Formats: sequence, C-alpha cells, structure tokens
Amino acid sequence: MFDINNHIVKISDTKIDAVVKPAFKFFEGTPYFQLNNLPRFNGAGVYALFLKVTDGTCYQGSLPPMHPVYVGKAVPSGTRQGLRSGDGAALRSRLMKHLRSIDQAENLKNEDFLCRFMILQGRATDMIGAMESYLIRQYGPLWNSYIDGFGINAPGAGRYNQSPSEWDTLHNGRYYAAQLTGQPREKEVILQKIKAYKLPKQEI
Repeated sequence: MFDINNHIVKISDTKIDAVVKPAFKFFEGTPYFQLNNLPRFNGAGVYALFLKVTDGTCYQGSLPPMHPVYVGKAVPSGTRQGLRSGDGAALRSRLMKHLRSIDQAENLKNEDFLCRFMILQGRATDMIGAMESYLIRQYGPLWNSYIDGFGINAPGAGRYNQSPSEWDTLHNGRYYAAQLTGQPREKEVILQKIKAYKLPKQEI
C-alpha cells in the first residue's frame, strides 16, 4: 500500500530560515548597477532587476519605482548533469541577455533599469534555485508573478506557431516575437492584470 509519508522529507522552517534569511539580508545589501553598464565578473547566482521610474509606462501607479520587477537565477554550466564545472560568467551573461531584450523593446529604455545580484560559490551553488524561489515569494516581481514571457528564449525550429508572450505584447520589438503566428494576446486584459498588481507581504 502506498504511503506518501514514506516520501516526504521533513526539514524544519528553522533550519531553512537559518540559511535563506541571512542570504536574503545579504542580497538586500548588495550594490546596484546600471543594467547597461555592468562590470565584468565571473560567477553564478541570483539577481533582481529594478525599474527606476515608471512615469509614462504602463506600470505607472501599479509598480512602485525601485521595487524588483524581475528576479532570476543563473546556474553554473553542467548543473543539470550534476557536474561541478567552472561558473564562468553565467550570471553576467544572463543579465546581458535581459539587457538585449529591453534594448529591443520599443517602449522601454535600458538606462531606466538597475540590477543587483548575489554570487554563490562552491556547494552554495546548490542553493541558487531555492534562493530564486525565496526572492520571488518575498518580492512578488511583476514580470515573474503577473506578466509572463520576459525571461523566455527564442522558440526552436517548428515552434513559431505559438502566441507572443504577455511581455512581448506589452513591449513589442524582440526579433523573434514578430515571427510568431499564434493568436495575439489581448493587451487590455494584460493591462488589467497590471492594475490588479499588489505587493506581497514579506515574510518576517
């Protein structure tokens, strides 16, 4: 007879908090950088993007300036295979990919975006996914929790029959979005989601 309790690992909140809360506090103390002027560095880890001003954008009145609009992660190459290869510039490369998306958008300015990031090394890289999830729960970033599509990759061959993402509907310009043949999203519905956006209550 199947007993699900034989498959549930019990880890107390206290033990989890002992790791993630100090890391979160450290993350919140890391310096900001202009997304379009990143220094060169190596490493993997987690990051957040910030929109400095929302005036004149579809986020005005819904997204407070300097609240994280997107949270993400960059893991070392080989992670999915259980390998511990060098971290390389995984984190910086991911941030530069986002910069290109913002550059291509017709109604966003790259100089309006800041980022902050936290590098995890050695065995701590195993915590990257957990820290990303924790940051998303704490911040409820608009481009993670309400509006889909910012962090996606270009579709593979034979997959261009899908619809443009919500993000691409709001911020037209990414080269591959114009090639998608699926039914476009209703922009007004997406804008209503933005108006309904509320900041989450952070865990203590």
